[in-house]
Amino acid sequence: MPHARANDVNLYYEVHEPDEAAARERARTMPPLLFISGLGGHLAEVPYLIESYRGHVRMIAFDSRGCGRSDKPAGDCTISGLADDTAALLDALGVDQAVVYGSSMGGMIAQELVLRHPQKVPALILGCTTAGAVRGVRPSPETIEKMVRNQSLAGDEAITAGWELGYSRAYIDAHGDEMLARSRESSRYSAPRDSYMRQVLAAAQHDAYDRLDQIACPVLIIHGSDDVMIPVGNAELLKQGIPHAELRVLAGMGHGYNLEAQAEADALVIDFFMRHCGASEGKTHAAR
Repeated sequence: MPHARANDVNLYYEVHEPDEAAARERARTMPPLLFISGLGGHLAEVPYLIESYRGHVRMIAFDSRGCGRSDKPAGDCTISGLADDTAALLDALGVDQAVVYGSSMGGMIAQELVLRHPQKVPALILGCTTAGAVRGVRPSPETIEKMVRNQSLAGDEAITAGWELGYSRAYIDAHGDEMLARSRESSRYSAPRDSYMRQVLAAAQHDAYDRLDQIACPVLIIHGSDDVMIPVGNAELLKQGIPHAELRVLAGMGHGYNLEAQAEADALVIDFFMRHCGASEGKTHAAR
């Protein structure tokens, strides 16, 4: 399994090329798309995204420290540290630049990545995320109560309880069997509780509000109108802080919009990518 040394950890990563020769050759003139998962997330949870994006661009995805098949060291975890890990991963892969798509906590990491390493990020996509919880729009007391309660659950009960915070009841009823099968399969890579809690604390301390105006690259913000975990008001605050950003709100969608409304969300991502990075300046952005 491929691992790269990034700072003091070994990170599991995958590089996916388009299947068609013509698309592969075209992709070599463009930066890759780097996807950063959310809290406790890992690659085994998002095969549907990998399969979709690899049809258009080279895609790099990885497990952050503490997650999936990457190292899980003890010690403090911070969003800035996770961003530096991500920059180090790109360096280890020989990639000068990547269009970065961060989802949920991955969007917090993506913000820090572009702020700390702006030369590496020609364009940025922020999905269902926030510039910081303390100054952001918080979930309702009922949602917070459910999130806390879910931490005491295990197995299928924990999986299905989590769905209620991310997807519509209609979607769960229609796709519950396939969702459960995928979740059971990917659960073997779930983060240990101590690693997960380190990320929870890191996310709680994230605050980029006063620096958002330093983000100079093109930015796309995607959010579900009915997100109860990170309410859509957080996307509006990001748009206020990054005035040149595009904001696209997906009507009726929750925190899991990238699965429930995948076709619409993927179209937004690919359109944004192609408009801003579809033609390179004659440079090949290689990944080993």
